[in-house]
Amino acid sequence: MPRATLPVLTCAEAARREKAFLRGSEARSLTLMHRAAEGIRAEVVQHLGARLGDILVLAGKGNNGADAVLTAALLRTPRTRITVLFAEGIPSTGQAAAIWSHHGAGMRVAGPKDLKRLLRSEFDLVLDGFLGQGFRPPLRAPYAALIRACGKLRGFRVAIDLPSGLGDDATGPALRADLTVSIGALKRPLLQPAAAAIRGRVRVVDIGLPGKSGAEACATNHVLAALRKLRPANTEKRQQGRVLIVAGSRAMPGAALMNTAAALQGGAGLVTTCLPRFIQTRAAVAYPEAMWRGLETNVAGTLTEQPNPATRANKDVLLTGSGMGAEAVAYLQALLADFAGDRVLDADALRPEVVQTARSRRGMTVLLPHAGEFLRLSGQPPTVAHGLAYARRTRTLIVLKGPLSVVTDGRRVVHVPFGGPVLARGGSGDLLAGLVAAVLARRRSLGLTAFDAIVAAVTWHAQAADLLRRQRGEEAIRTTDLLPRLSQVLLGR
Repeated sequence: MPRATLPVLTCAEAARREKAFLRGSEARSLTLMHRAAEGIRAEVVQHLGARLGDILVLAGKGNNGADAVLTAALLRTPRTRITVLFAEGIPSTGQAAAIWSHHGAGMRVAGPKDLKRLLRSEFDLVLDGFLGQGFRPPLRAPYAALIRACGKLRGFRVAIDLPSGLGDDATGPALRADLTVSIGALKRPLLQPAAAAIRGRVRVVDIGLPGKSGAEACATNHVLAALRKLRPANTEKRQQGRVLIVAGSRAMPGAALMNTAAALQGGAGLVTTCLPRFIQTRAAVAYPEAMWRGLETNVAGTLTEQPNPATRANKDVLLTGSGMGAEAVAYLQALLADFAGDRVLDADALRPEVVQTARSRRGMTVLLPHAGEFLRLSGQPPTVAHGLAYARRTRTLIVLKGPLSVVTDGRRVVHVPFGGPVLARGGSGDLLAGLVAAVLARRRSLGLTAFDAIVAAVTWHAQAADLLRRQRGEEAIRTTDLLPRLSQVLLGR
């Protein structure tokens, strides 16, 4: 049965779990290997497309090398040329030998002595299957030299399970990857700070190994299951979440519009947005589904007028901070002190004194900091341990935004292995904030806890970014191009 989360495990823990499941069965092992290869193939196709020319496979003697060979076989088309560089010769025993005998026909064979020649070529894809979770440091000198030399290979490098050389207690060298596809679980070595420059983008493939996720896990596509269901037949707009947005300034009016667009696209039943008065009319034309309230600003363009009591009444979630400017601290404190529902704080609301005011009220407080904002809040770099400690101390729920975003409530941690550099654009956070507010406001109708609602929203946003990359690439696009992909993600397109 598909699972919403997969565990985070050390290599040793993953190996023990796999051994207990296999119980020496070669048939089970082969099944898992095929599931892994299919998952890796799918990730390669999503990133590079299905029409690959030259593929280089870096194969060790174990199952990791077999996974790489099998993945290459699944990617093969009539125009594909596959070269397999065996680190220690063609395997003669075990699953690796069986995979090679069934799928190796037509693949060119190379060894370390051929590396100089291979370095002169450019490959569409380099599959790193030298070493996997079974690697125990230190690296033997020949392997270390081979890995260093392979670092000069040209092509999109996909590490199978882990970049070769990375593992429990490993100190390197390791072969840098552009994409790492972790098998069966998110491997803990990939989360170490030193791995950030080695792992590239991270994806995780579920191969059906049993076991619970525990307090630290990673999200899968199935956290979106509640959002993919049909709505109840007798629902009405007030049951689908009432969101109040207070955002924007003269310098950054677009933040409020992006908050609003994402909240609407996220399914909120009623969205009311308060923003600088000068842009109210244009905003209403752009998004007539929302209710707009224009507020007065000072000469610097910062909001000074508070939303009236009727506007604040009966709202499930308040989203504030986006594009408001550093001068808005006192304004934000007054706003939050007078709101009874849940709160989502973004951008300029992510300041210690504002968070202190928010957490003094009933309801949930959600923080959406990027690295610099978390440092401003906590005085610490945005590691998982620091995020966990800060969330526990402040009794907040935090989304640590980054290449591998993390959601924590101080007790649990969920990593979100989706998204990527396509989100490295101004406004991505404003869209995420609106989406988080909408799903949080709808959590009761969706049957989700607050924590699970935030995980779903972050995953939804990241998967929409993945879909945008596949359809349009990562360069000639705009941040708001993400919005129509939200519905496509739920429809599985």
